[in-house]
Amino acid sequence: MKFKNFLFLLILFLISAHAFAQNSITGSFPPLAGQQVKLVGFQDFGIYTIDSTMVSKDGKFALRFAKKDLGMGYLSASDKKAYFVVLEMEDVQLKGNILNSPESVTILSGKENQLFAQYASEHARWEQALSAWNYLSKIYTQDSLFATHKLPQKAIEKEKQRIKAEDNSFLTGMDKATYISWYLPVRKLVSSVSSIAQFHIDEIPATIKAFRELDYTDQRLYKSGLLREAIEAHFWLIENSGRSLDSVFFEMNTSIDYMIENLRPDERKFNTITNFLFKLLEKRSLFTA
Repeated sequence: MKFKNFLFLLILFLISAHAFAQNSITGSFPPLAGQQVKLVGFQDFGIYTIDSTMVSKDGKFALRFAKKDLGMGYLSASDKKAYFVVLEMEDVQLKGNILNSPESVTILSGKENQLFAQYASEHARWEQALSAWNYLSKIYTQDSLFATHKLPQKAIEKEKQRIKAEDNSFLTGMDKATYISWYLPVRKLVSSVSSIAQFHIDEIPATIKAFRELDYTDQRLYKSGLLREAIEAHFWLIENSGRSLDSVFFEMNTSIDYMIENLRPDERKFNTITNFLFKLLEKRSLFTA
């Protein structure tokens, strides 16, 4: 009987320990000595403080987060500027001078954060290169002085496709069990709409389709900080797709139908999203949709 009681207490302890298990973000940032540093998380359309502490005299701090906080978050000091972090079941160790300069921060441990920082750096350079190639492509296809030269046009297009393939290869090569394997493609989708509307109008239908295929019941979206941006970017792209007003309303109605059907099984998320949509359409005077 005593053994059974002991076994029961042991199981209860293990369950409790798992439920309250926490991971940490530790940092060494000497210039921040004496400042308060906060770890902020995302929930739905808002933010909340997960943990905060004072940085020690030698620039060290430690912040903790729990299972309920998993997703994206950010660190901020007295300047209120954000350094984004991936909050997953791993401890993260950072070293640097200031949080608002990501390139100056070294991630000593935390695999998902290392991959996140690597992609952020490489994607920015890929986009910069694509912008330059797009500029040259425009010259070689629209300027009569260059338009007759087909070989450079083919070389430019080939290099553009190579860069895009390299970007996509990074995303598809990640472990599907990681948070960033979901987060990075969604962030890329959201951030692409302005460029697509201006320079790649042939990609608009596929991009709208990708937005419609987002799973609005996925809890990862509600912890990502992308929920507001995803909805706003979706409807902004439809509104700025060069369609007639009637066609814009039709496409918006179609998108809303997709979202409602997707959200129907989850009443809380259904109410959260439909309330936001109501305010968004009201703000943009698009109530006909």
